[in-house]
Amino acid sequence: MSKHEKRASFIFAVVLAMSANPALAAPLNQEQVSSQLVGKKLHAKKMGMPVQLVYKNNGTVTMKMPFMSGKGTWWFKGKQICMDMINGPRRGLTCVTFEHIKENRFRNSQGVDFTVGK
Repeated sequence: MSKHEKRASFIFAVVLAMSANPALAAPLNQEQVSSQLVGKKLHAKKMGMPVQLVYKNNGTVTMKMPFMSGKGTWWFKGKQICMDMINGPRRGLTCVTFEHIKENRFRNSQGVDFTVGK
């Protein structure tokens, strides 16, 4: 294999690895989060349990899990979406970014994968 073929092969491998690894994707900006996630039901599994998260258009957020639920408020801080849960399993302040994985799937900066419902 020539020097140029090795270089091309290496570059192809790096590009392939970057596209296959969603952790290298750029965080969504506020406009993208608003249009793709806000007002939608986000479904995930946390420790094997189903979780539903909804960032509502009015600035409130709800979280539902089997046998428990929570609510609070959310806002943007740069590319982060922050929520302050006043009750439920994740009380307190949390700020995360989201990245698009594919189709209706997203991952937050805590490594939780979400599927967007209606």
